[in-house]
Amino acid sequence: MDLLSGVHKYISISIGIIMRTAIRIVIRLDKRNTGFRFYAFKRGKALGILGFINYYGDSQDVVIHAEGKDSVLKQYLSILRQGTPFSKVISVMSVPDRMLNSGYFEILPSIIPATMPRIVEHSYLRFKIGLFGF
Repeated sequence: MDLLSGVHKYISISIGIIMRTAIRIVIRLDKRNTGFRFYAFKRGKALGILGFINYYGDSQDVVIHAEGKDSVLKQYLSILRQGTPFSKVISVMSVPDRMLNSGYFEILPSIIPATMPRIVEHSYLRFKIGLFGF
C-alpha cells in the first residue's frame, strides 16, 4: 500500500510538469521606460510564472517568455492588457513558444539588434587634380 501511494505521488508530480506550457508575449506600448517591465515582473511573480522579460531594440515592444499552467497564463495575459497608469497598452500578441524550463522569473537587459557599420568619408582623402594643380 505504501509503494502504491508513492507511485501515485510520482505520477501526479509528473503530470503537473507536463501540463506547463510556454508562450511568447509581445506587448506594444505608447512609450518606453514607464516601469511596465517591473509591473509585468511583479504580477507574473505573484502568479508563479517563470521565464523572462525584456525590451526589443529601440521600439516600445516588451517581449515576455512565460511558462506556467495554461489557466494562469490566460489570467496573466488579461492583467497585462490592462497596462499601468503610466503606460498605455496598444496591442498584445501571444504565440506558443518552446519550453525553456526556466527555474525563475527575471528582467533581462534590452536586446539591441546590430546595426550596419557607418561608412565615414574623410575629407583629407579627396583631392583635385586639374590644370595648374587647382
